Amino acid sequence: MATKVGLAKTGRRRSNVFQALDNIRADLTPKVREQVLLKPNFLSSTNQLASSHVDAMRGALDFLLSTPQPPKEVIIAEGANEKFSGEAFQIFGYEALQAEYDVPIRLVDLHQETEWVEAKVFLAGRDEETVRMPKTVLDCPCTISVAIAKTHDAGVVTLAMKNMIMGTIHKEDRIKMHGYHSHADRMLPREAQTLNINLLRLSRHLKPDIAIVDGTVGLQGNGPGGTDSVPLGIAIVSGDVFAADAVTTKTMGFEPLEIGLFHYADEMGYGTADLSNIDIVGPAVETVATSFKPHETTELQFQWQETNPEDYLAAD
Repeated sequence: MATKVGLAKTGRRRSNVFQALDNIRADLTPKVREQVLLKPNFLSSTNQLASSHVDAMRGALDFLLSTPQPPKEVIIAEGANEKFSGEAFQIFGYEALQAEYDVPIRLVDLHQETEWVEAKVFLAGRDEETVRMPKTVLDCPCTISVAIAKTHDAGVVTLAMKNMIMGTIHKEDRIKMHGYHSHADRMLPREAQTLNINLLRLSRHLKPDIAIVDGTVGLQGNGPGGTDSVPLGIAIVSGDVFAADAVTTKTMGFEPLEIGLFHYADEMGYGTADLSNIDIVGPAVETVATSFKPHETTELQFQWQETNPEDYLAAD
């Protein structure tokens, strides 16, 4: 049976997210639990374009509270790039949510996490390393990644799966996902080969139950930061994070199976990234697609093919 993806283009961010979720309500409702964790993307505490907008959260919360058994607690958790704990929540207006909804909403800074679970990753030379994943996220019965449609400097695009992993693992360990111990050492295409493998390895533990990509305004060019915006005007959701990311990738003008993370995920059965096996509920992709300007190093990023990927992707 084809994997369902909800797509909406309503003209407004909050209703985009709600409508995309509502389009595949029957698929998503069984995933909602008493406790739900929403994971925004705060690449920056000051650049709204590169960071999840609070109205995307409102769309998600509107949907959650419209389900037959709505959550009894919502956690909004992120390991943000910020000067002080809670800065991004403050600047981007997340604190206002706590008074708006009839459900307890807890804002959690994952940098304050005290319990971590280790997972194995590989460095560029293929030596083994460990990274730490937060117990708060691992223990939550329903996790939702709320990402943004953005281009990237190593993975071509950065969407819901990558958001869930890179913003929750211990801040000191994030560079290891790229295969190095310092940003100065990063080198393409080896970095792309390594990042795709490590993301897929961690997806086994951190795959969200529901993926939301807010493409109301996307970020193109030399992402994942910057100010080069694209008025894409859509939201995309799925109970299969790889399917949501694959459809978003296509709306951005890229082929999902040409990107390492999605190619491996589809090949290994971690999720569906082959568009021919995805049923889109909403407008057709070709009616909403806008070609994003790729990162200037994209040609090197597309050289992600690893010689023996099964050596590094197999379960431990």
